[in-house]
Amino acid sequence: MDSESNIVDLTLSDNDDVSPDDTKLLSLQERILLLENKEQHLKMSGPVPTSPAKKRLHSSSDSDKSDVNITEVKTKNDGNWYEELPDVVDIEKENAKLEKIRLREQKKQEKELAKALKASEKEMQKSKKPDELLKGMKILIDQSIIFENESEDIFCALDDSNLKYNIEENSVNMSVMWCRTIVDVVVENNEVIKMEKEQVENVLVLVISNENFSKMVHAFVEKSKGKSSDETTLLDHITNIKSVFPHLDITCVVVGLDKYLRSVKENDMCSIDVKKRVRQVSKTAIEEATIEVQIQSFVNFNFLNTMREFGELLARFSKAIAEAPQRKEKHAQKCLAFSWYADADSSCPVKIGKDGSGFMKLWQQQIQQFHNVGPEVAEAITSKYPSPQILVQAYKACRSSEAAEKLLQDIVVRRNYGPLGTQRRIGPELSYKIHLFYSSRDGNQILQR
Repeated sequence: MDSESNIVDLTLSDNDDVSPDDTKLLSLQERILLLENKEQHLKMSGPVPTSPAKKRLHSSSDSDKSDVNITEVKTKNDGNWYEELPDVVDIEKENAKLEKIRLREQKKQEKELAKALKASEKEMQKSKKPDELLKGMKILIDQSIIFENESEDIFCALDDSNLKYNIEENSVNMSVMWCRTIVDVVVENNEVIKMEKEQVENVLVLVISNENFSKMVHAFVEKSKGKSSDETTLLDHITNIKSVFPHLDITCVVVGLDKYLRSVKENDMCSIDVKKRVRQVSKTAIEEATIEVQIQSFVNFNFLNTMREFGELLARFSKAIAEAPQRKEKHAQKCLAFSWYADADSSCPVKIGKDGSGFMKLWQQQIQQFHNVGPEVAEAITSKYPSPQILVQAYKACRSSEAAEKLLQDIVVRRNYGPLGTQRRIGPELSYKIHLFYSSRDGNQILQR
């Protein structure tokens, strides 16, 4: 067949379809001719509706058409028909980009949250220092106290100590209480929120006026004599408060009692009944009345001379109450960690180094716990038996208990080396006591023959 017949055979109409398998059998030149004939056929027949995907491939200019044709030829050479699909690759890239941005923001938020938590933890540790704890305390003073004589001295003492206080109506009349500001950290929605709340402590200082105190002591004296009295005793007064507030740790304060009693006795304007009552309020009666309250209600008493001293007392109470939780926590940790240890005497502590230094000194101090055993005797024993285990093994190696009792006997004890030095020997009594201490299985054994 000639070339012309081939060209005619390759011409396609609109309805003709060529499968990809058929195009694989054609050479490159035949495919080009096929495309040219198809383009001429399209020009003669007019515009043919195309799909939206194909419209994007065609341009209004002829140069764009040629580019598209070349693209189609290259695609057919690969063995696939060109068919433009939605931009899936672009969507995947966009999703990957958004995911990276999201992960970056998430890491940034986690980093900021960790930084904020670290800062808040540092702030919490700082707030546990004694000075910071004292700043978080507030003294609640009952408003009835300000009507007492020289009450302004209380606030002068508190101002000198830089303590915060409020004058308000407390639940107990003539009382002083404490309020603690507690700082807590809460994480919500990846944000660190600092929260503050106030907690009322279970400590109460009860101020008893001189007149009321003398009346209650007088009622105690009358009751002790078997006489009836309409006045409330000191024990009844404290018991009533305890019944309403059983959780409170109460301390009673009486300010200027001696001055009051003296002024009543010397004042001619006072009535006879008042003077008679005051005469019965002796030091012995006061001691007996307060001791009764201390034993039955576990309440302490403080007798002060001036209101200035009372203000200083409140300052000391504030410091003690502020540091109480930290002290309790440290004590609990110590008891939990060393519950199997006896409480150590801190008068002459021995530090044990990591290299083992200090064990010999500790061993010498254990020997010195025996009666009339000084440093020279302890040094003489520990130089021959450097540890308790070696001494116990020496006791076990003895043939009899009598030999073990005399093991440390006659060990030379030197005093002051040199020409002026003296020496003596350990006696049988001390040797017996040390052997009995390390060999007896009776915890109540008396170290004596």
